[in-house]
Amino acid sequence: MKIDFSALEEDVVNILENPEYDNHPAREVLGRLWEMNLNQWNRVERITRLSDSYQDMMMQREKSLSARFDKHLRQLEKITRISDHYQRILKQMNSELEQTALMDPLTELPNRRMMMKRLSHEFEPNSQHKVYCVAMVDVDHFKLINDQHGHQIGDDVLVALGQLMSNIVAEDVHIGRWGGEEFLVLLPGKDQGESQSLMEQMRIAIEQLALNFGDKQLTTSVSIGISQYRQGDTVDSLLTRADDALYVAKSLGRNQISLD
Repeated sequence: MKIDFSALEEDVVNILENPEYDNHPAREVLGRLWEMNLNQWNRVERITRLSDSYQDMMMQREKSLSARFDKHLRQLEKITRISDHYQRILKQMNSELEQTALMDPLTELPNRRMMMKRLSHEFEPNSQHKVYCVAMVDVDHFKLINDQHGHQIGDDVLVALGQLMSNIVAEDVHIGRWGGEEFLVLLPGKDQGESQSLMEQMRIAIEQLALNFGDKQLTTSVSIGISQYRQGDTVDSLLTRADDALYVAKSLGRNQISLD
C-alpha cells in the first residue's frame, strides 16, 4: 500500500493547529515527533545541498583540471614540435659545420684535414691495402697566372683543375686540395707503376685543357711527385718523399712526373 506522505503531513499539521486537541494526551508526543521530523528533514536538505555543492565543486574542479591538463598537453606537444624542429636544425648545422671543416670551400674537394684523416686511416693495422701510393700535384707557374690575370682567374683555374682531376680518377682514388695551388692524390691499392700511368693521364689532360674566361683563354700544366708506401713508413715520411719527388719534377723543367 502506497502512503500519501503529503496528505499525512497535512493531517498532522491540522491536528497540531486545532485548539480542540490542545488537551489531548497524544498531542505533546505528536508535536515532539513532528518537530523531530522537521529537524530531520532540515538536516537531510542541508546534507543534500552540501552533497550537491560538493558534487558541483568536484565537477567544476574536474573540468578545470581537465582543461588545464589539455592546455599543458597542447603546450607539451608544441614544445615537442619546436624541440624536434630545432634538433633537425642543429643536426643540419652540425652536418654543415663538419662539411665546412673537412671540405675546401673553393674547389669543394676534401681539404688538407680530410686528406690527412683518410691517409692516417690507411696506416691503421686493419687497413686492407698493402700497396699504397700518394701523389703531390702542383700547378706550374701559378703565381704568374695570379699576377697577370688576377686572383679571381687564379681561383677559377683551381676549380677547373679540381673538377677535371676528379672526373679522370675512379671512386677509390681520393683527390683533395692540399693548400695553395697544390693537390694531393691518394691511390690505395695501386703500386708505383699503376699510379704513374694514372697520373700521366691526368697530366696530359691538364696540359691539353683550354680554359676560357671571357675573352681570355689560358693553358697550364702540372708537376707531379709520387711516393709508394715502404715498410716502416709513417704518414709524414710518405708525404715528405712525395714532396721531394715533386721538387725534382719542378727542378727538371716542370710539366712532368717524378718518382721517389
